[in-house]
Amino acid sequence: MKNSKTTKILLEEVRSLKSQENYEEALKILEDLYENYPNSEEIKKILINTLFDYGGYLNDYYTMEFEKAKQSFEKITILSPKNYRAYYNLGIAYFNLGQMDNAKNSYEKALTIKPDYKYCLYNLGLIYEDLEQYEEALTYYEQALEIDSNFTYAITARSQVRQKLDDLKHKNMSN
Repeated sequence: MKNSKTTKILLEEVRSLKSQENYEEALKILEDLYENYPNSEEIKKILINTLFDYGGYLNDYYTMEFEKAKQSFEKITILSPKNYRAYYNLGIAYFNLGQMDNAKNSYEKALTIKPDYKYCLYNLGLIYEDLEQYEEALTYYEQALEIDSNFTYAITARSQVRQKLDDLKHKNMSN
């Protein structure tokens, strides 16, 4: 990398900006650096990590800037197309935006990269539960539990869905 002293100074500035949660300024610097040094794995890695941090910050229920979060995770999928975590987080952003088909597609893409990603399976279960497709939701919760039998979220969700299915069965029997 030519001019590595300037680059080091800029990367230190990025670290400082990130610690102050000034992600947009940090990303401007990183995107400029990446444009100037597209073959630098170090800059690419820091850019991706910063996009993850920013996207997570935006996807939080206190910030709730889901559209911007979606854009951050989309950028990561372009920079790192095999990054299952980017697709998973993109799915969360879509879920938060109420775009269930896009959320499902993102989770499924993550699973093609990492088929044993229990959080993706669990979140797919949440989508199907939200759509009141309880049998499908149960299937995903079970798959998550095959990976981790102590996965508390999936255990709880499976129990709740089983209860909903039982309630529906009793309701239909009494009609």
